[in-house]
Amino acid sequence: MGFIRNKVLFVVLSIIGVLLISFGLATLNGSVKKDISSPPKSAEIQMLEKIEVKLVGEYNIGTYSINTHVDNNSQDINIDVLGSQEYYDSVKHEIKDIVRNLIKSTKFEVYNVNVKKGEILQMITEEELERNNLLVEIAKKINNELSNAYPNKIDGGVDMRIPPSDAPQELIVEVSTLLEGKKQEAIGKEIEKTVYTTLEKKLASNKLLKESTVKIYIYNKYKEKIKI
Repeated sequence: MGFIRNKVLFVVLSIIGVLLISFGLATLNGSVKKDISSPPKSAEIQMLEKIEVKLVGEYNIGTYSINTHVDNNSQDINIDVLGSQEYYDSVKHEIKDIVRNLIKSTKFEVYNVNVKKGEILQMITEEELERNNLLVEIAKKINNELSNAYPNKIDGGVDMRIPPSDAPQELIVEVSTLLEGKKQEAIGKEIEKTVYTTLEKKLASNKLLKESTVKIYIYNKYKEKIKI
């Protein structure tokens, strides 16, 4: 009888152990899902603007981005530094410290900060760096104006394109929105007008705008160009 009782007790304890392990795994999975959830797009845009203010102009910065990778459970802030290996080595730790201070006590505090040497096919001239900085200024100002005027209608900010300096200068401004239905054309027209007003009144001194013709395209929720 003692053997049977001990065997039953062992089976019961085994079942409890399996349940505890299952509960622990479920809790762990829940916490992983919680950790990998990314902040809203508006918070990403604001953080990228802070990074731009601190780094662009002070350092030779190429691209910078915030990325969430659900497949491998990673969250990263990536900064590309342009220039020689010697220049990269001299500034990479300083840049990483600046970004870490920016994200401290924010929703991005757990993100990895990766400062990498940007891969470029040719030397970046001073003129090209100036064009890049002018383009960043335009994008930042338009993003701010649209975020304030249409807080629930803009999807991820503004994309901008411009040809090389030796080609005819045409600045392309593309605005992705969450618009749909019958009112999308009317609101799209308002957004277009806001962009033009921003360019004319708040970026009048921007050298790149003075030298370029501007085309504005507004896209709806389904990535279709809105006819305005």
